[in-house]
Amino acid sequence: MAAGVLIYGGYVRTMSPIVGAAGYTVLLTGLAFVFGAGREFRTRVLPWRSMAIMAIGSSAAMAVPMLAGYNGIAIIGLNVAAAAILFATAWDYWLGRAEARLAIMLLTGLYVLTGLSFVPCAVLLLLDGRWALPGIPSNWAEDLNIVVCLTTLAGIGALSLALNHARLARGHKRDAETDPLTGLLNRRALLDRIATEIEGPAALVIFDIDHFKRINDIHGHLAGDEVLRAFGEILLSCRSQGLAARLGGEEFALLLPGDSLVAAAIAAENVRGRLVKRRFAAGGAAFGCTLSAGVAHGKDSVIDFDALLHEADKGLYAAKRSGRDRVVVASDDEAFLAQMRSSSDMPRGPVDLVRLKTG
Repeated sequence: MAAGVLIYGGYVRTMSPIVGAAGYTVLLTGLAFVFGAGREFRTRVLPWRSMAIMAIGSSAAMAVPMLAGYNGIAIIGLNVAAAAILFATAWDYWLGRAEARLAIMLLTGLYVLTGLSFVPCAVLLLLDGRWALPGIPSNWAEDLNIVVCLTTLAGIGALSLALNHARLARGHKRDAETDPLTGLLNRRALLDRIATEIEGPAALVIFDIDHFKRINDIHGHLAGDEVLRAFGEILLSCRSQGLAARLGGEEFALLLPGDSLVAAAIAAENVRGRLVKRRFAAGGAAFGCTLSAGVAHGKDSVIDFDALLHEADKGLYAAKRSGRDRVVVASDDEAFLAQMRSSSDMPRGPVDLVRLKTG
């Protein structure tokens, strides 16, 4: 765009159709890149094809009359094309406003205002009806367009930088909170969320993939990583409104705020059943794996994660001692088993849920 303005300065001095067409082409190409940057910001994909069509189409609509000696028509085309490209850019940002509502709404407004400043320039030339001009247009609309562009482009630049810095900061925070292999929260992030965002009562499920070391030894670490990734996907799809985290190694947690012990046990059994059905391949051999889980429930409004983890671990250890591939609930509620057995949502599989007396 800066190069287009410099070439346009040469057109002002010479009124050469070739120089004018070149300057306006470079300017419109720059605006197409502005549109592309807006689309890439929203979708993370640079729309090369749309940009090329936009740049070539608008440049051709301007250059043909310019080279034919009708610079008035060419300048009208330039203003209309510039306004259209800026409006399209504004629309792309508007579609992505959920990321940073206030900043993107302001940015959208600035792009719309910039686009609107080109409209009077085209309208005045149309009303004047002179298609071949001896010099560049000079009127209040052109002056207004210059003032608006200089003002809004500064704001657009500042907001664009702020949005990108904010996105980078969120990305760094997300990377620090996320387990890179599974995409789940890590242990530190889970504890931070519990401390700052989550209120009780809540249920906690602790999962452990059975004989995971044997999977690594027999099938290799890549196969083990694939098992962990697959389980992360299952846990994410089953978490509902809860928090899923990888605590370390093959141990995972599912925190379910507001859920009862029965609901948490059903969720744990669903997760266990889904992993058992998955088949994995390594070195031409197919294999499966099983899962053990312990479930605990806390009734307090402030979640004591250490206490919940201690109770859930009791259930997990009992599941391991009882033969693995099962869910064990840590509860001293005598009515729990009756409620569990009567639940119509309880999956009916070969593995039963077992109550573990606490204390």
